[in-house]
Parts: sequence; C-alpha cells; structure tokens
Amino acid sequence: MKLGAQFFSIRDKTQTPKGIKESFEKMKATGYDIAQMSAIGPIAPELLRDFTSYYELPIVCTHSSPDRIINDTKALIREHLIYGCPTVGIGSMPTEYRESADAVRAFIKDYREAAKMINDAGLRFAYHNHAFEFDDLGGVNGMTLLIEEFPECDFILDTYWVKYGGHDYLKMIRDLGPARIKNVHFKDMKTEPKGEICPCGTGTIDFAPVVKLCDELGIVNALVEQDNAPASGDSYGQLAISYENLKGLFAK
Repeated sequence: MKLGAQFFSIRDKTQTPKGIKESFEKMKATGYDIAQMSAIGPIAPELLRDFTSYYELPIVCTHSSPDRIINDTKALIREHLIYGCPTVGIGSMPTEYRESADAVRAFIKDYREAAKMINDAGLRFAYHNHAFEFDDLGGVNGMTLLIEEFPECDFILDTYWVKYGGHDYLKMIRDLGPARIKNVHFKDMKTEPKGEICPCGTGTIDFAPVVKLCDELGIVNALVEQDNAPASGDSYGQLAISYENLKGLFAK
C-alpha cells in the first residue's frame, strides 16, 4: 500500500498553477508517494501531467465536479488520461439526491451512463462517502443502495465518515474488497464517537489494522484527507504530522 496526500487538505495552497506546483514539491519533500486532486484551481491537464511526472507523485484519483461528470464526461475522461489518473471520483452526492431511497436511486440512474463511459475508457468511476449515506431511508440506507444497485461504481472509502456513521470500516473494506476499492481515505477522529477531524495519529482511529487488511486484500492506495487542515493556518504542517505518524506502517 502507498501513502498519499489528498490535495483537498491543502486547498488553500492550490488555487493557482504556481500554488499547485509548490504543493507537489512540498508533498514530495514530506515523503508522500501518491496524490489525489480535489478542489484545486484551474490548470491545463498537460501542465498537471508535467508536475506529477517531474515530482514523481502520481495522481491516483480525483474528486471531480458532479456537473462535469454527467455533462462534460468525454472532456473529463480526456483530461484524466492526459495526466495519467485511473480513477474519476465524485466527492459527494449532490444534496437533492439524499432525502430518500428513491432520490438515491435517481442519483444512480442519472450517473450510470457517465460511469459506464468512464469505465469503458479504461478508467474507473468512484464515490467518496460521508456519513449521511448511512442514514436510514425506510429500512435501507444510501450506502447499501450504492453498493448493491450501482455496480459500475467503485468507492473511495473514508475511514472517518464510516466511523462517524456508526459502522465498521474494516468490515466494509473486507466486504467490498479490491474489486470495489482502490483508494482509502485516512482521516482521524479526535474523540469518539463523532469528534472533529485531526491529523492522523493524533486521534482515536488505529490505522495499523487498516493498512494490514488492505495489504492482505491488495487495496493499493491510502490518502490522507484532513478537511479542516486549512483552518489551522498551516495545512502543509498538518499533513506533515500525519505523514510522520503513519510512515512506519508503510513498507518502502
């Protein structure tokens, strides 16, 4: 398993090409091996390819605009192919799809064609969960519907949000396996059961069994995502703390 930086955590630094380049340099110097692009500013895919190549920090997945996923699918695929990213991710389900089982099924219907196009292009479409997907929708929850009724969809499984939603992320990783998970978000929880997000290794989540299980199953990417890192005033420093606390779990 490789350890990476989710650039959403440093979105305060990545709104210009210059900032994106500096962020690649910082994350590589910190020790991260891979990256996820999310909430970055406008940049030509060719330039992003140059950065990822120069700093030897492969982009393994994205969080892409929900609108672009369904309305600009071909261009989005082309961009991912240019900078060599194998997974087109969606960061969350738009709010209008969250209120009922029928609404979640409408999401699946609306995004299925785009997911098929992405998969047919040799990439994979993937969904990043929060906690609301585990809310009861009348005897079923949204996560179950996504798993059972949207086979074209992989998952960028978020440890923090699975725990926040009252579920066992190890069991979920085991049940879904490498067929549905290539990327896992490492996000720590300060206090149980629904504490704030904090740097990995400073909270209540034990990531050692997560790494062990993922290695056993062949799930390849761990990505540190700390949503509130920019609020600290030193988002780079927050990701450096996570790296130092996690690096011993990953074989080089």
